[in-house]
Amino acid sequence: MAIHYITENNDLQKLTSDLHQTKEFAVDLEFDRNRYRYGFNMCLMQIYGGDDCYLVDPLSDDLDIKTIFPVIENPEVQKVVFAFGEDLRLLHSMGCFPKNLYDLDAATSLLNYEPASLTNLIKEVLDVKVNSSSQQSNWWKRPLSENQKQYAADDVIYLLDFKAKLNQQADKRGILDWIKQENDVFDHLDYSDEDHNNLIKEKDKNNLSVFEWFVYCQLMDFFDEKARELNKPMYQLASKRIVSELAQNPDKVHNWKQTKGVYGRIKNDNFKSQLQSVVDSAIHEAKEQDLSTSRKASDTMTGEEYRAMRNEQNRINDLRNRLLSPIQDRLVTDFGKHAKSFILPNRLTKEIIAGETELMPDYKVKLLRRYAEELDLDLSDYV
Repeated sequence: MAIHYITENNDLQKLTSDLHQTKEFAVDLEFDRNRYRYGFNMCLMQIYGGDDCYLVDPLSDDLDIKTIFPVIENPEVQKVVFAFGEDLRLLHSMGCFPKNLYDLDAATSLLNYEPASLTNLIKEVLDVKVNSSSQQSNWWKRPLSENQKQYAADDVIYLLDFKAKLNQQADKRGILDWIKQENDVFDHLDYSDEDHNNLIKEKDKNNLSVFEWFVYCQLMDFFDEKARELNKPMYQLASKRIVSELAQNPDKVHNWKQTKGVYGRIKNDNFKSQLQSVVDSAIHEAKEQDLSTSRKASDTMTGEEYRAMRNEQNRINDLRNRLLSPIQDRLVTDFGKHAKSFILPNRLTKEIIAGETELMPDYKVKLLRRYAEELDLDLSDYV
């Protein structure tokens, strides 16, 4: 099998045209998400249609990766993938909405395989040992090494055989349609509006007052803007610890050029002046809003709100224990513990109780109703 490295748009157009004539092909992406560059960036696309493997370089100046998007969106051609959630988010952010995906991760879960890496699952299902040594390498750097290219190819060249093997097993278990229903859900997802940097986390509030939290958020926005300008992940400019310390003790700006752990290119008078301006503005606005300097930012609920939250949580736990836990036990008996964790995970039980089941596949609804009848459970208010 040959591996073709595509850097020219003419070659990509031909590949796209050929793929439109196929029934299926395997696809995978290598990407960088705030590790070596700013943001969420595609670094490589791997394609395998059953003969040769194609590595498409989206970083090439002579290629427009959007050329291949129409066949990825073509519902008549199936795309075989593995654990494609992050890849899907990246494609959506680029304006590409794949249709007719077959995610092998869903199939292995329904067949009760223990959660594992693609490398380990290929070894278990196909008895093929695959090299995984380049998994954590810098996919943005060019040129790619031969080892990286082989690793990238290995991510797709076994997927079609993998699918065929799993379908044989699923057919014997009578769950082929379950796999189809799970994969049909992908057609209805839309991650295009997601914030893929998502720098500010709820846990960042720890030990900060409401006043300091406001300053911290303003500083994080400032550092994020500078990271974008420098095309660096924000953590390479300054850690969250440094930003938090600035929010708690703004006078630390005066010693900015001596601060340890800061990216060298921002340890200068110009950046220090901009940073001081942001700190002063944030403090001024926080004072105008009369934000508390003593109340913890994490203490956002009143006593009454907290009690209401606890009561609701207790209600959910009671319903889960009475109605859904017995069904989970039956799923373990009938399909195995790994399949149970996929079919009815604890996350889904919360959604069922909250009535948020719009995208639940029909087979799950039928399973729940069947087990509820057999176990004499009343789920009529939920499914």
